[in-house]
Amino acid sequence: MNRLRWIASAPILCATIALTSCGGGSSSRVLESISISPDPATAKNGIVQLTATGTFSSSPVTVTPLAVDWSQSPCDNLCNTANLIGPISVNTAGLATCAEGYSGTAPVKAVAPKNPMLPPDTQNVPLVTGTANITCP
Repeated sequence: MNRLRWIASAPILCATIALTSCGGGSSSRVLESISISPDPATAKNGIVQLTATGTFSSSPVTVTPLAVDWSQSPCDNLCNTANLIGPISVNTAGLATCAEGYSGTAPVKAVAPKNPMLPPDTQNVPLVTGTANITCP
């Protein structure tokens, strides 16, 4: 009976060992930095495609494209009309669009948790941020 129990649990034990030895059970891999390309970028016709690349503490060291939470640049004093939310907005696929009537350079951000097991929009965890400048015509 003990032999039968051991044979039945052997595949689970082997899978656990394989995952641990390959890094699947390791939680020490962390996101160290995010770079955005192109940077600087020029939004010809008011649109430019951005790509985020993550650099991690262990293999695979770089991931492109990295799943990130994109944020538009704040308007502050960058906008030339009062009704703009921000001069540049970025959708979830990294497509940056200049607000109508805006001409100038503004930053956009890509943010992701340090823990690569969490989704990009996770709140209240340590985050890594990358910034790129985009020039609108």
